Formats: sequence, structure tokens, C-alpha cells
Amino acid sequence: MNTKIIWMLAAMAMLSGAVGATSVLDNALTLANVSVSPNPVVAGGTATISFQLYNSYGSFVQTVNLQASTSYPIANASLVKTTDIAQVNPGINPTYYNYTFSIPATTPSGTYKIFFNASYYGLGATEVVASSSMPVAFYVQNKPNIKIVLSNPSPSALYSGYNQTADLEIENTGYGTARNVSVNLVAESGVSLLSSVTSFFISNLTQGQTVTEPILVSAQNTGTASISADVYYYSPTLSQRFSSVQSASLSIAPAAQFTIGSVSGSSIGSGATDVPVTFTITNAGTSQAEQIQLSLQSNYPITPVASTAYIADLPVGSSTNVTFLVSVDSQGVPGNYPVTLYEQWKQPNGAQNQQFAGSDNYFVTVGGQTSLTTLVVVGVVVVVIVIVAYRMRSRFAKKQSKKKQ
Repeated sequence: MNTKIIWMLAAMAMLSGAVGATSVLDNALTLANVSVSPNPVVAGGTATISFQLYNSYGSFVQTVNLQASTSYPIANASLVKTTDIAQVNPGINPTYYNYTFSIPATTPSGTYKIFFNASYYGLGATEVVASSSMPVAFYVQNKPNIKIVLSNPSPSALYSGYNQTADLEIENTGYGTARNVSVNLVAESGVSLLSSVTSFFISNLTQGQTVTEPILVSAQNTGTASISADVYYYSPTLSQRFSSVQSASLSIAPAAQFTIGSVSGSSIGSGATDVPVTFTITNAGTSQAEQIQLSLQSNYPITPVASTAYIADLPVGSSTNVTFLVSVDSQGVPGNYPVTLYEQWKQPNGAQNQQFAGSDNYFVTVGGQTSLTTLVVVGVVVVVIVIVAYRMRSRFAKKQSKKKQ
């Protein structure tokens, strides 16, 4: 036989043996007793995959290089981990391997895979590298996230000294549905919570959904104040309970605030007409008031005659007097009657066309009517006094005349 042909046949036999060995060795390694914890895996946390190696090859494999790999979105937060193993005997090996990796908080709920890729040599195949690719599937459950925000729809800020409605926005900024959402509000220093309802319950809040609840608040100071919110909610399957304590901030702007006092005319007789009633107006707020328009309104038996007044400006802490004219019905019953003073004004911190408004109550006393009978009685008494004085004077004059005689 030709020597050249013999060498060719020998080379083919060696190549065939190597290919055969490789095909037998490929996928000889698989994973056994695989566990993933926690189960399900929660986005934003970590997960651990634990397993043993099973060798289905008839002999041991050696110089094993085990590497974990995955794809987006888990790969962003996971380091590629490599483990070198000197030898894996046939069957299940007793050693457990643990791979811990991070799950990005933005990972949507769903099933994902991590591949454990192994390269190794088999006995008698030291020139050929074989490999196995071993996937592990697991479910990621994304965590819902409830965020609490307070907003002031109109006006754009809460004004000190006044009651005002603010919007409590309850939003799910996470990636899963929040179940049984409970929000309990507690006012912190600087703000008062006037709403009769301070607890809210939402059965389901889907990803990106916002529920708005109006609440009534007031504040006396300026700057910022906050309301504390205790938040509780569950995962979509109700298997996990989440909680947080959040602080929702409010912006409090300066505002004028008026107090009313009486100077004169606080007591008026029944039947009086065009009687001046003067009030003291004090700016007890935190901002100067400008272009103040005042309007007096009342109920029977008091009727305003000249019911409006104007003040150009009133600095903080300053007072001024304003006078209105009123009449009282002659049939009015004596007593204290409420009057209301409505204020409209502008402030330096307000928008150009923004109009502020408020109101204050005061009481005006209506006294008894001076009747005609009383005047007649008074007149008779005066006449009697005059007559008595005249008679006494006449008697005195006669006595003096007799003495001279």
C-alpha cells in the first residue's frame, strides 16, 4: 500500500475519533436540583440560583469553566461570573454552586432565563474542548411603588391664614399593579388638616395610574409645610405587603388677612336712617394688601345705604377706619345682628390680574325705638316743672312786697 495513502487513512481516523469524542462530550453536563430564591424574584432586589452538576459522560470531565450569562434587562445589573472546576465525576456531584445577581427595578414582570455555559475536556479528548449550555428560567414580579404628592391646583400656592383645597395625588410609579392601597394622613407642624376624611383606600392601582383626592388644609406661617402619609399596599398576587412613610410638601405664600373692630355706631335705635357705622380694619396677615374694596352686607332689620368703601393700601400690622351708612327698620326687635364685611384686594406676590378675597363677621346692636308717648311724657314733665317754678317765683315776689309795706 502506498505510504501516502496510509498516512491519509491514519489522519482521517484520528479526526473521526476527535469528532466522535466531542459529540459525546457535548452537553454531557447538566444542572440538577435547581432552586431559585426568592420565588418569585422581585424586581429591584437580588436572586440566588443554586444547583449541582450532573455528568452524563461515562468518565470524569476536567478543567471545567462554568460561566453565567444573560440578556437585557437583567444583564445591566449582573456581573458575568466564572467558576473554574478541576474535575466533575460521572453522575450527580455533591457540590452546590450559588450564583447571586441583581434584578433592575425597571424589569417588567415576566419570565427570564440565565444560561450557564460550561467548557471542559473529557478523558482521552485532551485536544478537543466540549461544551454544555444549561438554561435556568425564573419569573420576575415587578414591585409596585406608591408615591404621594400634594398639589395646589388653584391658586398655585396655599396662602397663609386661609382654608384651601389641595389635591392629594396617589400614584403608582412602579411596574406592577398595587392592591389594597391604604393612605393615612397626619398633619405636621405648620399646617392643619381640616378634612373630615383623612384616610383613603384604593382596591387596585395599576402601573402609571393616579388617583386624586381633594383635602382641606390651612396654614398660618409662610414657606413650606408638609403632611405625613403612612402608605400600605400589596403585590398583584397579594403575596407581599409593602409600606412606606412619605412626606408631601406644600408651598405657603404670604397673604393679607383682615380683622374687624367697631369704632362707633355699634348700637343703633330702631327706625334710625342713614346712621354712620365705622369699623376698624386691621391687616393681621403676612403680606401688604393693595386696592382693597370693601362691601358691607347685612340681614333684616339692618339695611346698608352706603355699603362700599375703598382703601388704597394697608401694610402688614396697620389699621384704618372705614364708614358705612345703614338704616334700621322701625319694627326691628332690639338685639345683636350679624353683618358681614367682604374684602377684595391685590398683593405684591400675586399675579397681575389675581384677585384675593375674604370675609369677616361682626355684630351691630339694635336698641329700642324712642316713641311719641315718651316724648309727650317728657314734654308734660317739662311744663309742670315750668309751672311750679313760676308759682314759686310769684309767691316769693308777694312776700317781698309785704315786707316793704
